[in-house]
Amino acid sequence: MRIRIDAFEELAKRKRIPNGKLLWKKIGGGKAAYSLMKDGCNVTYEVVKELYNLYGEIETLKVVDFGEETIDGFKAKFIQVGDKLY
Repeated sequence: MRIRIDAFEELAKRKRIPNGKLLWKKIGGGKAAYSLMKDGCNVTYEVVKELYNLYGEIETLKVVDFGEETIDGFKAKFIQVGDKLY
């Protein structure tokens, strides 16, 4: 899974977060990992789960390129209670 950088930065602005780096920290991403993510490295399930829990499925689909995986396959890796993944 990879983050669509432009969509991620746009999400940060829409949620009144100054930039993508601060949004990245908010969802639990490490300081050095933001640069790697911007360079196209994959992101972890835990980071995507936090994004999903904060902003929901629709925003997650806009921001995350799941590659060959589907959103349902991603959600199946967790326990879903209401709109949250655990």
